Amino acid sequence: MSEATPGRRTRSVTPEAMAERRQSILQFASQVIAHHGVEGCSFGTLSEASGFSVGMIQHYFRHRERLISAAVEYRTEESLREWQRIYERGDNALERLHDLLTFSIQGDTPFEEAWGFWLQIYAAAHKNAEIRESVASVWSSWRGLFVRALEEASEEKLLQPSLDVNELATLLVATIDGLAIQSLNGVHNFTPDELVETLHRFAAREFGIDAEEFILKKRSKLVDAS
Repeated sequence: MSEATPGRRTRSVTPEAMAERRQSILQFASQVIAHHGVEGCSFGTLSEASGFSVGMIQHYFRHRERLISAAVEYRTEESLREWQRIYERGDNALERLHDLLTFSIQGDTPFEEAWGFWLQIYAAAHKNAEIRESVASVWSSWRGLFVRALEEASEEKLLQPSLDVNELATLLVATIDGLAIQSLNGVHNFTPDELVETLHRFAAREFGIDAEEFILKKRSKLVDAS
């Protein structure tokens, strides 16, 4: 009877731990893209920013193009989850519109990082069809939340827009993009708070409602609750 050969000790990594590590890499990748652009997001730069080795990053993504694509998908899905959560939180359609406008500038991620990422992705989309499709998808989903809220608010007689709901939703999202990117590029010297108030005033005029009341809608409610 021969002796059994001792097996080699292996250090197993659970699927949950692998998924968490992958997500962490993508979170750092989105930050690198925000500050250095798509072209500046190399395995080496990401390794320095994240602390993960180049070999580890290659193990998960193999090629830089796959990493970039996964980072866009990660930030897109993260944004959509946040937007959906914000949408579902409002007590009525007008509050949802107020919160969506606020969140578009003051979300969970700091303004410079969030919009720095999208500015770089928008620029890269011009030459990359895959990124362009991802941008079109997230833009359509974001616009869709505004369409739903506008339709509900119209049915509830909470606003009186002069434009068709679909046209108004497109105009709102385009205004958000334009103001945010121009502010990030230094065209406007707006703070995030000033950007939010500008969006609220613009939206209120398009909704046919009182701007001051709309601006203070959620803020006054929180003050009353306290």
